[in-house]
Amino acid sequence: MRKKYGFLVSVFILFILLAACGGGGSETSQGDAGGAEEGTESNEPIVIRYAHNQHESTPQHEGTVLFKEKIEELSEGRIEVQIYPNNQLGSLRETIESVQAGQIELAQQPIGMISNFVPEMTLNDLPYLFPSEEVLWAVLDGEGGEMYDSYLENQGFVGLGYMSGGPKQFSAHKPLRTTDDFAGTSIRAMEAPIVISTMEALGANPVPIAFSELYNSLQQGVVDGQENPNQSFVMLNLHEVQDVVTMTNHSWMIYNNIMNKDFYESLPADLQELVREAMEYANDEQRLLMQAEEESYISELEELGTEVVQLTDEEVEALRQATLPVYDEFTDVIGEDLMQSILDEIERLDNK
Repeated sequence: MRKKYGFLVSVFILFILLAACGGGGSETSQGDAGGAEEGTESNEPIVIRYAHNQHESTPQHEGTVLFKEKIEELSEGRIEVQIYPNNQLGSLRETIESVQAGQIELAQQPIGMISNFVPEMTLNDLPYLFPSEEVLWAVLDGEGGEMYDSYLENQGFVGLGYMSGGPKQFSAHKPLRTTDDFAGTSIRAMEAPIVISTMEALGANPVPIAFSELYNSLQQGVVDGQENPNQSFVMLNLHEVQDVVTMTNHSWMIYNNIMNKDFYESLPADLQELVREAMEYANDEQRLLMQAEEESYISELEELGTEVVQLTDEEVEALRQATLPVYDEFTDVIGEDLMQSILDEIERLDNK
């Protein structure tokens, strides 16, 4: 009887132990399942912060919106774009530094400022470089853009093409037709060496001032004039502090879309392709918007009472000749082979 009782007790204890082990196994399985479920729930959209320095009413901002809409559509919500206009995330230089450091994923920035980080891109701001807008985009969308992309990668960026800010003009309280007109005139300059050298070649006194301080510097007489596309003149109400815009068309304000290289390479291959596809679409559409707006800006300048001065071919050629030394000055910065390659490509395209 004792043996039978002992046997039953042993069986009962064994049953409890097995039940405990089974319960433990079940609990572990639930834990594993919970981890998998958590991983699924953690598949939140990849966020791209997209910074630029323009107002929300500009074609440049509209270009960023076009990218946002297209990539969110193409990726079916796997990517979310957050746009930060008006230098919300820092000055031009600070924004580029943040992209380089990976603190911002994407930015739309003037090539003139990017050239402080990628000297070879200084080439694009050489005065009177492009004979037409058609040639400009053919170069940047072709061989020239590919070469720039390789230099960008060396500095931790991925180039995603270009948007337009329009041709640049000079404004002051007088027409600026000749180097004699420029002589002694203080002009606000972007913090870009080639922009400063171009103004000096024309005889002006360039003064580097942040874009955000442009209006006040003109209002307070810190400088006599400024250089920008007509868009900036209209958007900043510079007609209140400047009387004359001279249509020198000496350079183009081009915006390069740059992404942090490490971030780009962290994206799955299919999303990398979609990012490029979406940005190509946005670039093309933004340029068309800018072309349409440019004509309206000129009309608006005249309606605001600003004197708009059109130069003769002879006056343009004289200014171009005056700026030729800038090419020699920046040959070493840009690289002689790169400069000659782009100049040859421009000539080929212009003669097609």
